[in-house]
Amino acid sequence: MKNIFLITTIALLLFPVPGGAQNSKADSLRAALSAAGKDTATVNLLLSLSSQLLASRPDEALAYSNQAIELAEELGFPRGKAYALKNKGLAYYFSGDYREVLNYWKQSLSIFESIGDQLGVSNLLNNIGAVYFNQGDDPKALEYYLESLRVSEELGNKLRIATALTNIGAVYFNSPANHDKAMDYSLRAVRISEEIGDFGAIGTSLVNLGEIYLERGQLDSALFYFEQSLDAFGVSGGDPYYAYTLNNIGKVHAARSDYIRAIEFHNQALQEARKAEAKREMSQSLAGLGEAYLALESQGRTPANLFRARSYFEQAFQEARAGNLKPEVEKAAKGLYHVYKLQQDYPLALKYHEIYESAKDSLLNEEKIKSVALLGAEYEFEKEKQQLEYELDARLRRQRSVQYATAAGLLVALVFIVILAQYYRLRRIRATEKFEAQRQLIMQDKLASLGQITAGIAHEIKNPLNFVTNFAEGSVDLGDELLEVLAENEEKLPPDQFGLLRDLAEDINQNARDIRENGLRADRVVKRMMEQARGDKGEPQPVDLNTLIEENIHLAYHGYRANAPGFDVAIGKHYNPSLPPVKAIPQDMGRVILNLFQNACYALNEKQKATGPSFEPAITVRTELNKGKAVIYFRDNGPGIPEKIRENIFQPFFTTKPAGTGNTGLGLSISHDLIVIGHHGEMEVKSEPGEYTEFVIRLPVERV
Repeated sequence: MKNIFLITTIALLLFPVPGGAQNSKADSLRAALSAAGKDTATVNLLLSLSSQLLASRPDEALAYSNQAIELAEELGFPRGKAYALKNKGLAYYFSGDYREVLNYWKQSLSIFESIGDQLGVSNLLNNIGAVYFNQGDDPKALEYYLESLRVSEELGNKLRIATALTNIGAVYFNSPANHDKAMDYSLRAVRISEEIGDFGAIGTSLVNLGEIYLERGQLDSALFYFEQSLDAFGVSGGDPYYAYTLNNIGKVHAARSDYIRAIEFHNQALQEARKAEAKREMSQSLAGLGEAYLALESQGRTPANLFRARSYFEQAFQEARAGNLKPEVEKAAKGLYHVYKLQQDYPLALKYHEIYESAKDSLLNEEKIKSVALLGAEYEFEKEKQQLEYELDARLRRQRSVQYATAAGLLVALVFIVILAQYYRLRRIRATEKFEAQRQLIMQDKLASLGQITAGIAHEIKNPLNFVTNFAEGSVDLGDELLEVLAENEEKLPPDQFGLLRDLAEDINQNARDIRENGLRADRVVKRMMEQARGDKGEPQPVDLNTLIEENIHLAYHGYRANAPGFDVAIGKHYNPSLPPVKAIPQDMGRVILNLFQNACYALNEKQKATGPSFEPAITVRTELNKGKAVIYFRDNGPGIPEKIRENIFQPFFTTKPAGTGNTGLGLSISHDLIVIGHHGEMEVKSEPGEYTEFVIRLPVERV
């Protein structure tokens, strides 16, 4: 959804015309420039000429912008220099050099601020926000968009207000927890755009609303808004907008599994994007075609579809790389990974999988999403605070006019101020609670997304696993029948031949039994993964802790070894066989066990790296019944935890792991809450630095 906003933001500052008309206008400006002197009119001529050439000849536009900067400095014409710096930034924007874009636009913004040109300030704030948005830095983008909205509201400029509202809605769309806010800002932008007759802005906001409904799976509503936006873009005459919306309609049909219609709309979008030379929309159209043909291949239509999909994904990847378009690089690389995997070209599949993961990591940052939510809440809270302060100031002024009248008037004023201050304090408390709720919603959304991925993987494993287990079961039965037949025909066969056949049959039978038993064991692990991945809370039920711990330790151990192949650990298990069932939520208890075991593996691995092969990692898991409570002990011989750190270990976002490991600092905090709040139990940590760490969990048995 980012792409349409970025096109909108830049288009509001630059109005390109068709190539022929553009060349004619540029020639006229060059002729006028040749006869011009050294004055502010010449600066404006240079600015007009650079604006005309920005889209088609950015190098020439850059040269004219530099001339305008030099002449404006010589004449002491700061406004002209500010606009020249803005044009210079636009020239670098079209070449994809965002570092230079930000450099010159921030210089331009500084000049506009110094001369009090608030309209220029609003434009540049919006443009700088667009660059950060295009780079995936949503918190920075939101910061500039909100400031642009504030300045635009002070000016009363409806065009700038509508633009800022549209772009703020775009940022909120990137966080599923903020989709309602995204819709609110987009609808406000539509209303204001309708008032001023800006059909391009109307179309942009409508397509944004359509994308929200598409994300939610409400396909009829999404298609309605996309078709409305096509009508608006048809009036405004913007090809990139039109192509972007056609691509979205293609996505709706793909979501309905109507891939033929999806291909039709993606082809239309590709034609429009090529006319407009819009690389982003071209890459999106090509990737959409690749996805549609890949889906047709999965339906078994024709093998040629796989080759078509590869061709379109390769073109999409080239366009995205050329334009430094990170989201499009991610999408095209993901498609190529799936194509090459199906073609069993594993080296290329691995190459594009690594490119996809790298692009995804640069775009998806949970801390950025959290910052977006907090920035938005701070903006709303600041407006409420200013309103309250204004009301308080007005009340105080009225009280001053009568405070000398009587002592009773002073008392009334004092009581009123105290009440108002208390009210203001309560409002601040509510705003703080709102921040915390938003943070929790973001974490829940991330965990839900992770659960969906895990469930998908487990589901894909389960089908072939069932196939193996069922055939092993059949092989056991066939082996038994073969042994019976051999026994019946023992006298008909030579003794040495009979003995050989019987031994072979018994070996086959035993192998089939081993396959069946291990297949059933793997099936239990997969079921456990699917339970862990469920998004629902689950209901408390009697749970055999020994079995639950065993299953999750096995799952956690092999999951950790997948990322650290050379790591090995001795696991001591001492389960109390008489431990009664405990009433618990299996999914939540499983999460706690997984987290504790994986943390122990990480600590042991780090200690082994530091001390060398002489160190032997060990983990001991023990259960017992003590004073009416089921007690679980997790102990490792790792580096231990210093006392100062132990005081904060259950605090949210507290972590000792280095940056870049993907750690959020929430694992132990969530585990502690699940045990203490969710199961009315106890959780504590004991440690001796350099020797061991032990987590102790106590759960009430009487709750069964």
